[in-house]
Amino acid sequence: MRAVTAAFEALAAVLLFAIGAMLSIEVAARYLLNAPTIWAEELSRLALIWAVFLASAGLLAKGEHIRVTVLIDRAPPALRRIADVGGLLFVAAVAASVAYHGLPIAMNSFDVGRTTGSMLDIPSWWTQAAVPVGFALVAVQAVLCALARAFGAEAGPALPGSGPR
Repeated sequence: MRAVTAAFEALAAVLLFAIGAMLSIEVAARYLLNAPTIWAEELSRLALIWAVFLASAGLLAKGEHIRVTVLIDRAPPALRRIADVGGLLFVAAVAASVAYHGLPIAMNSFDVGRTTGSMLDIPSWWTQAAVPVGFALVAVQAVLCALARAFGAEAGPALPGSGPR
């Protein structure tokens, strides 16, 4: 899974770079040439949605999501491990539910040919598909992190704030 999340993180980084390039082109076209583009804002939004959802599983694996650990940091190691595993399994369950319920929305938009209704008229499923894909990746990553923690992995980069190492 590390290779998959690393690839998606790299793709997210490329998308974020592309957003900067698109918006720079838009600013130059608008203010220097007085000829704004019809595509930069919408494609930037599409890229941002995908970048966020593609990078989420990698962020979870690295422990870069926000956690409040004021109580867990003071707990004994066994209780910290239980809390880590329970929290990760909760994240997995919520993410799996969002992925499961988000997939039919994207599929319906694909089936009926729903579009954004904007100047580019992009198919709606292009953005909607990011939700089930991203949350499915988070669900799998959360289960893997929970298993690693349950079967002996010490709290480390994947589980910040879990007390002394």
